[in-house]
Amino acid sequence: MRLNQKQTGHEQRVKPLVVAMNGITGTRAANPLDHAYTALIQRAHDTKDFSVLRLPASAKKMGRANSTWWQDVKNGKAPPSIRLGERSVGWLSAELDAILAARALASRTNMPLDIKQFVSILTAPRLSSTDFAEPADGVENA
Repeated sequence: MRLNQKQTGHEQRVKPLVVAMNGITGTRAANPLDHAYTALIQRAHDTKDFSVLRLPASAKKMGRANSTWWQDVKNGKAPPSIRLGERSVGWLSAELDAILAARALASRTNMPLDIKQFVSILTAPRLSSTDFAEPADGVENA
């Protein structure tokens, strides 16, 4: 009985976050910045620039030391790396730009930003039917 009371109390204290198809929303009234954060994520997803930054450049761009950068990745405050080869990894520049823009927006408007949630939505797999489309006649995949 006591365990159930704890769980109920915990559920009442925790405000679950819901990831909607149109953006970041919470259980309370919609935040006016939700649309701005969503727009930043959408811009990163729509980019055709797939430039990759290696560790030193990524850490420098984000203003972090290399070891702190790895801690941020581990804690979900920075996007996970992408594998470039057997022994090399990097980060998409567009994702780093979106995180910097979100932090600047939150900082300048004094509105809180759940950076872990932002990074989670930003880096979530997004597959569409066009990702698996057959190549056009006469066009081969490299």
